[in-house]
Amino acid sequence: MVSKKIAILYSTAMKKILDLNLLVQKLKAAAIRFPVSVLFTICLTALFYYDEYNKPSLDFLQLLYSFFSFGAVISLAIVLWLEDFVSYLKQCIITVSAMLPLGIYCFFLNDDLGTIKSVELIAIGTAAALSIFFIPFLKKGKDNAFWNFSMQMLFQLCIAICFGTVILAGFSISILAIHELFSINIKGEYSVIFCCILFTPLYFLANIPDKIAKHSDEISLNKYLKVLAYILVTFAAIYAVILYVYFFQIIFKWELPEGMVSYLVSILALSALCIITLLYPTRFLWLRYLGLLMLPLLVLMTIGIVRRIDDYGLTIHRCYVLLLNIWFYGIFIYIFITKAQSIKWIPITFAAIGLIASISFWGIPNITKNAVTAEVNRILEGKKISFGDRMEEKNVGKIKYLEKTFGKESVLPFFYDEADMKIFFNNANFDGRRAFGYGSRANYAWMNEILNTRDFNTFIPIHYDAYNSNEKIECFTKGRQLIINIVPDDRAFSISLPTEKKFGEHFDKFMKAAKATFQEDDYIVLIEQLSGLYYETSNDIEIKQFKGYLFYRK
Repeated sequence: MVSKKIAILYSTAMKKILDLNLLVQKLKAAAIRFPVSVLFTICLTALFYYDEYNKPSLDFLQLLYSFFSFGAVISLAIVLWLEDFVSYLKQCIITVSAMLPLGIYCFFLNDDLGTIKSVELIAIGTAAALSIFFIPFLKKGKDNAFWNFSMQMLFQLCIAICFGTVILAGFSISILAIHELFSINIKGEYSVIFCCILFTPLYFLANIPDKIAKHSDEISLNKYLKVLAYILVTFAAIYAVILYVYFFQIIFKWELPEGMVSYLVSILALSALCIITLLYPTRFLWLRYLGLLMLPLLVLMTIGIVRRIDDYGLTIHRCYVLLLNIWFYGIFIYIFITKAQSIKWIPITFAAIGLIASISFWGIPNITKNAVTAEVNRILEGKKISFGDRMEEKNVGKIKYLEKTFGKESVLPFFYDEADMKIFFNNANFDGRRAFGYGSRANYAWMNEILNTRDFNTFIPIHYDAYNSNEKIECFTKGRQLIINIVPDDRAFSISLPTEKKFGEHFDKFMKAAKATFQEDDYIVLIEQLSGLYYETSNDIEIKQFKGYLFYRK
């Protein structure tokens, strides 16, 4: 019986999609109703085909991708908002005018988008996509129409994706058959672009409820949505029990929660919001109490993310998780107060807060960058970092986070020059230079060794830094000799370093084999730390830092 119903539904759907006259009529209506969105979708498709066929090296294409993709979504939201109270001509003028600032914004984007701009674009895109669902229903008392329109939009989006996938599968099988039977190669990427970039969006646009149907407030919860909602309720209940067991466990043991708990609670909270949205027409009284059920777990989430920030410092995603946690508090309290009677503010507040928190100088990326930079400056106390400096692992992690997230320009002020910065980040090879380094502890280096020091009456601990001059001790290399010059005694000691190629790669192995001890008739040198640069082109080395101990006869 069930399989028969599915077959009937599938047959009906395929008749609709194969009815070319109906499809053409809908596409014409979509082109008239959403001209900018349709035009930008076609332009985006052409851009993908051009990029795939020509393989150009134009960085500007990335900015065009941003403009056409965001423009298609933003123009759709504008039309859905304006068509209720503005004439068609004014609606077109305003929509086209709104694309101008977007074009200027995309034009001035750097070709190589950094983290701050990437997060900003994601926030703009997310807010624009969510606004499609709520922007026609900002007036009070539109929750029924909002729910009805949102469910229809999601349903049409799923149908468009399914049809696009079916057509793509058909194209893929046809291309495979042509290749196997006739040995003709056809790029499968072309069919992917057609189905995913052109057909699916256009089919979705063609099936958006018209401006009369979208305001229908006669809603009914069909059985498929009920089944989906109850499945979510079942799994959310099991999930909530697990988290509450963990909650009582940490209270009993009086220990801090793990950082991962923040993500687990977030998943449950989002599931609860989906349940409240799906079951909105039922007006079940217990829906409002989901917020109260979540509050203790939200406290757990707060403690988990605050602990994570305290242990490892600020990062962009931790700040967003904390912001999400605060939003959860607000939205669940609001749902409890309103008895879950108004749900449109869920996407509205999410989009608005996410957008405001991601753009301009007050955005989370900028705040994170400035906070971490200030913390590193406080740790360094105005000093520059040179290769070989010892730092706590978490402080090194902060510098590396800045470099990885915001680029090398963000950390360059912490170093003497770019070479030192590249060495610090263990850059394997740059400009023919390779970093090398060896470090040990003196007691380990001398372990199980018998050193006869009775013939030496002078002992000098050496701490040489290329960036800090020392009038009494000089260290430098000459060929493959490490020269230690004791200025007051006018004594120089020469240590032979390895002469093999790829010095930087094999130095650590060499030093361990030598046990970091060098002894001649007139001296003993114990190397605790040695670091610097190896120049591959000239096979020379340059000492940046040297720590060790020298015994000699005065």
